Formats: sequence, structure tokens, C-alpha cells
Amino acid sequence: MVNFLFFLGIILNTYFISVILHKKGLPQPLSRNLVSFTLSILIIGSIALLLVSFESYKILSVVLIQLLVSGSFIGYIFFRKIDLRLSPISGWNGSGNLFTNAILSLLLLSAGAMYSLFPIEYIKGDRDHGVYVVFGSKIQKTGGLNFDDFRYQELTQVLGNNIIYGYPAIHSDHSPQDPSVPIGSLSPRFYPLFPTFLALSADLFGLDAMFRVNSIFGVLSLVFIFLIVKKWIGPWGALIAVFFCAFNPAQLWNVRTTLSEPLGQLLILFSSYLALYFFRKNKGWMFFAGGILGLSSFNRIDSLIYFPAIVIFVGYLLFLRKKSLWRGFNFLFGYSAISILGVLYGYINSKPYMVDLWKSKQLLKLTFFCVSSSILLSGLLFFSNLKIGKKSIELLKNTILKNKKILRVAILSFLFLLITFAYAIQPVISNSENLTDFFYFKKNSFIFFVLYVPLLLVLFGIGGYDLLVFRKQSSGSLVFLLLGSLLSFVYFYDPSIYPDHYWASRRWVLFPIPFACIMGVLGLYSLPIKRQAIKSALIALIFAGYIYHLYNRNRLIFFERMLSGYSEEFERLSVSLPSEKAIYFTKKQDLASPLRYLSGRDTYLIHKTRPFLENASRLIESGWNVYLIDEDFNLEDGPITLEKVDKIHLEGNYPLDTVNRYPDMLLYRGTFLQVYKLGLDPKASAQVKKSVSLNPSQFAYMLKTVRSERKSQPNVYEEVKAYDYYIPKDPKGKFRAEFEGEVLSQATFSVTANQSSSVIFPESPGVGDDKKMSIEFSVENPETDDVQIRFHTKKDRQAVLKSLQLSRIP
Repeated sequence: MVNFLFFLGIILNTYFISVILHKKGLPQPLSRNLVSFTLSILIIGSIALLLVSFESYKILSVVLIQLLVSGSFIGYIFFRKIDLRLSPISGWNGSGNLFTNAILSLLLLSAGAMYSLFPIEYIKGDRDHGVYVVFGSKIQKTGGLNFDDFRYQELTQVLGNNIIYGYPAIHSDHSPQDPSVPIGSLSPRFYPLFPTFLALSADLFGLDAMFRVNSIFGVLSLVFIFLIVKKWIGPWGALIAVFFCAFNPAQLWNVRTTLSEPLGQLLILFSSYLALYFFRKNKGWMFFAGGILGLSSFNRIDSLIYFPAIVIFVGYLLFLRKKSLWRGFNFLFGYSAISILGVLYGYINSKPYMVDLWKSKQLLKLTFFCVSSSILLSGLLFFSNLKIGKKSIELLKNTILKNKKILRVAILSFLFLLITFAYAIQPVISNSENLTDFFYFKKNSFIFFVLYVPLLLVLFGIGGYDLLVFRKQSSGSLVFLLLGSLLSFVYFYDPSIYPDHYWASRRWVLFPIPFACIMGVLGLYSLPIKRQAIKSALIALIFAGYIYHLYNRNRLIFFERMLSGYSEEFERLSVSLPSEKAIYFTKKQDLASPLRYLSGRDTYLIHKTRPFLENASRLIESGWNVYLIDEDFNLEDGPITLEKVDKIHLEGNYPLDTVNRYPDMLLYRGTFLQVYKLGLDPKASAQVKKSVSLNPSQFAYMLKTVRSERKSQPNVYEEVKAYDYYIPKDPKGKFRAEFEGEVLSQATFSVTANQSSSVIFPESPGVGDDKKMSIEFSVENPETDDVQIRFHTKKDRQAVLKSLQLSRIP
């Protein structure tokens, strides 16, 4: 019933908004219905977000308020005496658009299928994909994002510094330890709009629906791209722009994830479309368009960077289009009003997050740009009202208009030189500096950007600037142009993200990637070629080249559902794991928060297993059923008994993490964990075994090549198996790992420690023959808690492992 009422509310709001827009002068059915539907979606998100702010989110409350909004629309329609009857296709001008609309529908259906049928089920709490899912589940189950847990007070008294306050992106606020602010006061490190949409989807259709929310935003963005580009170069160019954006590898990857960028992209395109269409209409529409863009401040903190772009837009109007100045101000005021609310929300609900961003200077830089832009604009406005200012502005305007050709050549030449420097000169400079991968990516992000958007298309984008700035001369277009230009420059100069692909593309997919694709198509269609046959042939050639580019970039991921076993496993765990007086502990940062907030098991992070086991008896004696989740199949220690009660299998396909190289290998990744129930056994003694046998079939981690696109490296890994061993006492010393099997001379071995955070034996061949092989390694760090022995086999060289013995060397 709730689902029915939810979708009824969407339909009613979409219809009523469409009626109002038709009265306000938006006759085209596609644009009118698209704007109406998008507003209905944003209304739902805003209602839910308001409830989240008061820790009172419930799907039924959202539905009821949504229906009240529908009632308010009905009241407005009757008060204004607007005819309530409206056909959805009212304003359609016949068969002239039938063919292009059919192609657009086919593109949207294809893109929607590619986005929704092959999601990335990244339910791991160690990176943003999984964190957003955790937040969405938290909102759904509790009505807000209050992560405070009074139990940390008790756990700290027992476990001391071995307990970790919070989880990745859910951090302690370091509050003073007084009775009114308990230890463990936690706050989120993200903004809530996107997780709110995830909560809505989970309430309606369950966990699996979370992975398809972005497919809705992605398809809506494509329709706005069509309408924007159509206004500039017509329907056929718009269709090509939609195609280029829809199946771009970065777009395809990020829309399939649970990341906030696709929603941010939609808000930018929606606002740009409203500014483009309504610029010459009622001034209030520009305020509304700015408010839509301002919603981004509830989605991403870095949306404050939009403010300088809007200030430049207002400055342009001040100097060259003063009659339209108040339209620019309305856009600025609309954006600022909503953005200020977003900043206040962040300060109230995620103050430690804001403080951390300030200390890291990211928020400081954003604040500096916004304040500087405000001061500059205020100074220009004051100057423009002086006599000398009016004369100076008029003189500057006349000078620009008289020297328009020189300015045109200068701007386009500057863009070409900038691209040339970023692509050809900066990498040479960086190569001579011996930079790390991270800093090399930061200084040369543009050369990695063209992995997603071909260089030729970027160069054609210069022609797009020429079209929008000097030939179309549409002031409303400048919102799109300035936002795209500024975001591209900022995220090329400082991507502010770890450089592993496809992860690195998420900053660019916010807007630089669709912006570059659209500008490239504009430049291609605006080429000054008089013979239509030659121009059409060139467009067809570029189109074919882009298809080839998409084939090369997408074939690794196109029909792959990534990490497909994760959601099923977490749903199973929510039923199978014991819950009565149960408390779970683990060192796995990617597991703890999803297990707690998705599967509903009280799970806490610890630093080390050894000190935890030494103190676990006190938790058991206090009445808790204590469980430990670990990778070691043979875990045992001292006076604590460990009984296996369940196992956790997290598996699925995922690309190999590549830094500064496009992903070229698809791997099966499997993590296999044991769930132990802890008990008391005062008779047991903490004896250190001289040796331990590990069952080769009980590996804790496995990588296996599913598909490889590497051409120059034929001997890629076929399989890597890892065996975890917890060191119960006195970790320092020398160890020997002895392997028995077949063709072991073709295998290589490596050893890592502390959950693979440090390498203590780099990948190397062992000592021995095909039947027996051994390696020796030393553990020097007394804080070492575990070692992981890895067994590597290569393609066409399949070694077989039959037994593994680990022993200390006296």
C-alpha cells in the first residue's frame, strides 16, 4: 500500500507541475514532462532529507507529506483558475520529431538497461561506495544519521586503546570526556542527500534497489543533455551528444555505483537547462534554477566551487548584458540561499567533518574562493555605480565589441595552448622529477582524463567554445559553459582523489566528462565546412572512431555485474548470525560497518587480535555472547575457547586496481572469513606451537583472472591464494613456510603482515623443487598481529599446492 501511495504521489505531482508549467509557457511535452518528473523526484528527496535532519525519517511520513504537496498544487491550480485537463503529449508538433524521438527512446532504454542490469554491489565500508550504502541503510532503519553508541564507554574500559571509535567515514568527534558527551559520539563524514535517496529505494524495493538509484539519475541527465544540445545545434547533434555521454566508460562505471556524483551531475544539467530556457522569461525562474543548483550543497561539500562560476556569470552580465543583470543576481541568490542551508546542515550535523576539511585546507580553499568572489563582485557593483565606473564599463564593453575578432582568436588560441601544455609538455616536466604515482597523477591528470574522453574530441571542444561564446551569444548558455569550464580546470589542477581507475574518474564524471563530450560535439557540428557531404562524412568518421574508443574502453566491464555475491551474503548474515546478547569484533574495516548497519549485528572494529583475546573474558563474564570475525581458519589462543559458528563468503568480479593505467584485467575476488564464538576455559594454557599445518583448501583470500586485456604481458596471474595465520604470542622471530605439491617451481610466494598493510617477503620463487618448496621470512615488528602467506600461479603454469606447514625457526 505504501509503495502504491508513493508512486501515486509521484504521478500526481508530475501531472500537476506539468499543468502549471504549460500555463507558464512551457508547451513542449518532452521538456515539460521531464522537468515535472525531475522536480517530483527532487521534492521526494527534499521531504525525506528534511525528516532525516530531525531524525524522524519514515517512508510513510514521506508519502503523506508528498500527498500534502500534491494537495497544495491542486489548491494553487484552482486558485489561479488553471484548466486542470492536460494531455501528456499536449504541444507535440506531429511526425516531424517522430524519428528522432524514437532514436532518443532507444538510446535511453539501452542506457537504462546497461546502468541498471549490471550494478556494482560494492558493500564494503572501506570506500565511499559502501559508506553511502551504510548511510542509506542507517537512515532507513533509524530515521536519521545519529551514530552515537553509549556502549563504547564500557568497551573502552575493557579493551582500552584496542577498540576503534567508529568506522571509515563514521568518526569520533573527539568530544571532551564528560557525562553529557559520552565517549564514542560519532558523526558522518558525508552529506545526506544521496544516502536519503538510497534509504527511499531500500524502503520501497529492498537492498538490491540501492544499486539502481543512480540509473534513474543517469537517464534523466541524458534527456537534459538532449534538450540542451538540441537548442544549440538541433536534434541530430543532440542525439550524438547523448550517445557519447551515455556509454562513456566513466559514466557507465559511476552510474552503476552508489556514489553521489551522478546526482550532482543531474543537478548541474537540470539547473543549466532551466537557466538556458528561462533566461529571457520571468526573473523568478532564474532564482528557481539557482535553487536547484544549490541542492548540490546537501549532496557534496565541494559544490561550493560553483559559486565563483556564478559570480563570473553575473560579472559578464554586468559588463556586457546589463539589462539582464537581475536575472543573473536571481540565479546567484537562489543558489546562495539553498547553499547556506546546506553549509548550516553540515556544521550542525557533521561538525567534525567540516573541521577536518578545514584543517586539511580543502574547505579553507573553497571558503577563500567564495569570499574572494563575493568581495570582487561587491567591489565591481560599487564601482559600476560611480560615474567613472559607468564610463569605464562602457569603454570596456565598446573595446571588446570592436576587437571581438582579436579576442576570439586569443581565447581559442589560449585553450589550444593550455591543452597542448597539459597533454604534451607537463608530462615531460613530471618525468624528470621522479614523482610518486600519486603526485604524477595530480600533476598530469589531463593525460589520464583522455583515457575516458579522446583527445580529438577535447580539441573539437574549442570549437564548442567558439559557438557558445562568439556565435550563439546566448547569455543563458553561460551557466553551462562556466560551470563546465571551472569544474574542469579545478579537477584537472587538483583531482583530490586516489589515482586508481575507475575510481579516479568519479571527480570528472560530476561534470568535466559530459561537458567535454558535449563541447566536442558542438565543435564538430559547428565546423565552418560549407559542403554538407564533407561535413557529414567527417561527423560519421568521428562517430565511428568514438564507437571504437568505447569498444576498447568498455569491453572489460560492459556486461559485468560487479561483486554480485555481496548483497546476497549480507542479507543471509542478517538472518543466520546469532543476535541474542551478541556482540561482534573484527579487524576488517570493509566488513564492520556493513555488518552492523545492513545486517543489524552490533559489530566493532579492533586494532589487534592478541590484546582483544587477552581481555575478552571480561566481556563474556559481563553477560555478552562475544564473537570474533577473522580470516584464520585455525585461530586459537590461551584461556579463551573459540568455536566456529558461521562463515562469511564475500565474492564477485571486480577490475584489477590500476594506478595511472587504464584497467585491463577483470578478477574474481573472494574473501572467506570465519565467525568464532568465544568462551571461557581457565584450564587451557597459552602454549606456542612450534609448527602449524594449514589446509590448502582453506584459503582466506583468492584472486583469479576472469578476463585480461593485456597484450604485452601474456604471463598474467591466473590465481592467487592467501592463507592467514594469527601469531598468538611473541610475533618477533624467523619463520619457515614449507609447501608440498606439484610443479611448485612454476609458482611464486609472498608474505604480508597486519592485514596486508606491509610486505615482509616480496613475491619471489621459493627454494626447492617441483614437489617441495620453502621460503623463510622474519617478523621484526613486535606489534605484528598476523601474517598472510600468498601462493601465486601464472597462466599456463598451473602449480598445485597440497600442503602448507608454517613453523618458527629457533
